[in-house]
Amino acid sequence: MRHPMRSIFIGAVVLAPAVSYAAGFDCAKASTPIEKAICASPKVSALDGELGDAFKAALAGHPDKADALKLDQRHWLASRDEAISSQIRDEPGKTLSGDVARYRDRIDFLKGLDAPVPKPLDVIAAALPKLSGSQYDVLHGLAAKGVPLVVAKGSDMSTPSDFPYEADKTVADALTEGSGDAQYRVLAGSPVSSVYSLQGTANCWSETPFRIEGKKAIAVEAPDAWGADCMSSHELVKIAGDYAAVVVGYGGADELRVQAARWEGKAFGKDALLVARFDHTLSIKGSACAPKQSPCENFAATAMTVASRFDRSPLADTLARLPQGADKAAHAAAYAAATADDGMAAKKSQTRPSLPDFGTGYTAGSMADYSAEGTLFPLTFRGETLLGYIDHGHVGWRVNDDWIVSAWRLKAGKLEPVASAYIEVKRGAFLLSSMVPVPAPEPH
Repeated sequence: MRHPMRSIFIGAVVLAPAVSYAAGFDCAKASTPIEKAICASPKVSALDGELGDAFKAALAGHPDKADALKLDQRHWLASRDEAISSQIRDEPGKTLSGDVARYRDRIDFLKGLDAPVPKPLDVIAAALPKLSGSQYDVLHGLAAKGVPLVVAKGSDMSTPSDFPYEADKTVADALTEGSGDAQYRVLAGSPVSSVYSLQGTANCWSETPFRIEGKKAIAVEAPDAWGADCMSSHELVKIAGDYAAVVVGYGGADELRVQAARWEGKAFGKDALLVARFDHTLSIKGSACAPKQSPCENFAATAMTVASRFDRSPLADTLARLPQGADKAAHAAAYAAATADDGMAAKKSQTRPSLPDFGTGYTAGSMADYSAEGTLFPLTFRGETLLGYIDHGHVGWRVNDDWIVSAWRLKAGKLEPVASAYIEVKRGAFLLSSMVPVPAPEPH
């Protein structure tokens, strides 16, 4: 699931005295399930009001960034709506938790737009407008664009005896722990390195940093940036004249988080966290229609229209209206078949279909499974009323920002796929960056 309200009531702010907040809209006029859920939770309602004030202050303080702020707020509000909608669906009747949709993170971001950027993150912050496209390998990407940045390489040790330094006990233990696949970081001229390994299917990091004194490797305390987190990118980097431990985290196509701790001679300094926000783009990766027609450009266009609407407001109501001229009874019958106890979108089912490619293979290598969060909707294609199905791309518990869209026909009491499309969501133009508080390390 992506991160944040595509109902755009950005500007409506209810100002409250002191530090007491009410929702950023009139709860007496709340009409959507999202608005009602916010108003029913005192914590979330207060956060929504605080967010409204923070956004209003950001606009007032940065008139030159008004367009970027408004666009970014729309993206954030969309993923917020999505997060709240998921909780409403999964836990009906339960009051929203205070940490839903990462409200506090968003408030901190808006309040940190003017915060000074410390070394070496200042170099990265200045280069952010050069980023676009791929969500991954940001540091190498910046280096390729001429930013004075060098990323350490991993060693190629076969056994701990290949380690080129005299290790103290802590470093020696790290070399032999786990499955014996530990490596160390190689960066010419660096006074610091780290023994590291990746563990488990979630790629969780284990880091033992050390300073280099001649031939000795002496363990030092790990910075927060190199905590025992998972599914992130740990790096040792030389940025301009500084060395730093860096972790890069990706909050989808819209967000990039770079946390760094600068090396200060004998130890790492205090961590700092830079958050960057981006626009995003949608593009067709592939499409197909039965029986084995690929690409299927007509359906690709239909799917792009659907996904573009849903991307702006990822709620079931966005696509719920029956298209003009559609067969209401046909849609109702197909929907009933899909949501029946043995249907492909049964509420209690633990399995969901994959995006059908009709034997063309165009989905190979993509995250193309549906999840319990998929949305059914009425769709007309080539004059026929069909059942549409849209979701983010999944593989097991993993999920990305991309959209998968398919159309299904009820025939002889069974649903059969008619057409499909895979729509990639990629990072677009840079919008804003902000220094935010470093979160406490998460235990694992």
